[in-house]
Amino acid sequence: MQQNSITHLFYPPRCPICDGILGFQEGLAHEACRRRLIYVKEPTCLRCGKPVYSPVQEYCLDCTRKTAVFARGNLFDGGASVWVYTKEMQESIARYKYHGKQEYARFYADEAVKHLGGWIRERRPECITAVPLNRRKLRVRGFNQALLVARQIGARLKIPVDDRLLVRTRYTLPQKELNPRQRLANLQKAFGPGDRASKYASVLIVDDIYTTGSTMQICSMILKKCGAKKVWILSLCIGSDY
Repeated sequence: MQQNSITHLFYPPRCPICDGILGFQEGLAHEACRRRLIYVKEPTCLRCGKPVYSPVQEYCLDCTRKTAVFARGNLFDGGASVWVYTKEMQESIARYKYHGKQEYARFYADEAVKHLGGWIRERRPECITAVPLNRRKLRVRGFNQALLVARQIGARLKIPVDDRLLVRTRYTLPQKELNPRQRLANLQKAFGPGDRASKYASVLIVDDIYTTGSTMQICSMILKKCGAKKVWILSLCIGSDY
């Protein structure tokens, strides 16, 4: 019996969508489970990439409310996401983050490159980074879920990954418990520049979930203030206007 077969027998991989055991030739996810996911498609917001109602709607509701801030030129220059944040992906990412399912990162990165690799290459980022975790969360969780995916995306696309551009300076309340204004206030002093924040002129920031964009907004502002000319964002999942 080959080594891969033995490994699969004793340590069978699990589908990142349903967490069921995968057959030896089933790939990284059950095909039936994969079909249950909603991949982000046009029309999308021209700024953050969130699905919108119709092609004539240029920006999502959240980005429309931030028009004045974007006009000052200190936020991200564009964004994209792989999936709409449905129940299936909510449960998948919860297991990934809170139950140590680090093996899911391979599937997430593969799908990101498959569906957004061209979009990333067109923007030619000098490096990829990830939204940092507070030390307390990192100690409890054991890994930064966004950085793990960022590293795998970088390896596939041969783009350097640098985790020293941003730092988390204090613990914050979970964003899902707050309204948009509270989210921004909660994050104002939560991030700071790392010791390599001014090294790159163009950066792609990776995170797992994009909701109102407050986290990406703060991270982008920091990098722009440190000299970045272009900052793009990529998330695994994103909400929608419908």
